[in-house]
Amino acid sequence: MKSIRPLTLRMVLLLYSVVILTGCEDNKSGGPAAPETRQVPAQQAAEWAVLEFDIHQDMNLISLATFSEPPQFAVWLEQPQTHRLKTIVATYRSATGDMIGKAECPGCLPLWFAVYEKETGKTGLPTMDKPAPAAVTCATPLQEHFILRRRVKYAGSFILWMEMNLAGDFNESYREDNEQAETIDWDYSGQPPLVYRCEITAVPGNKYIPDLFGQVDMEKPFDQMIVPVSDGVTTAKDVFKSIEIRVVGAEPNSPG
Repeated sequence: MKSIRPLTLRMVLLLYSVVILTGCEDNKSGGPAAPETRQVPAQQAAEWAVLEFDIHQDMNLISLATFSEPPQFAVWLEQPQTHRLKTIVATYRSATGDMIGKAECPGCLPLWFAVYEKETGKTGLPTMDKPAPAAVTCATPLQEHFILRRRVKYAGSFILWMEMNLAGDFNESYREDNEQAETIDWDYSGQPPLVYRCEITAVPGNKYIPDLFGQVDMEKPFDQMIVPVSDGVTTAKDVFKSIEIRVVGAEPNSPG
């Protein structure tokens, strides 16, 4: 039986060098390595923000409209540089086409319907069979005071748009049946949808009150649909007694 020759110091050092070199190669090629703490770039950490909508609506005024049902509204964002549009809120009837007594109501939120077509590439209004995404759809708020929160893609600064319409909110200028003008409001839109606007920088703590920007003329091309608010618009301007938009926080690395 042959005896095992003891390892010399030179052989031990040689083997140790081989092990060290092999370990380095494994790390370079993605092999086993010690756990590391991944640093999230600051830009990615602020990729998402949360907007909070604090709204008071006039329930007494709403009760006087034909249907006594709170207004439909939609909110979307616009990138100032690219003019890309992104819907973040749409109330149930507008987002699903579940209208009272009719299959669709193009006069409800005509500007948002046009935005939705441009945003999605689809033709026509949302329907029960093809509704807007559930992520943007919300139940029509029935309370006088309500708060909605929406997570949005952080983009520094952007334009926020909001369209609102109280169905059946007729007055002397906007009648259900106008004999003099020989027109009938088949959509029961009442006074025209109103548009609010503000520019937002998504920094937590910022607060904004959107301005009443105009009313909607659905007969005009998309880029001309917003016109100045006419003298004939009365109670529609008071449906939302107050609107405040707050940037309340951010959610780092949230899934898209």
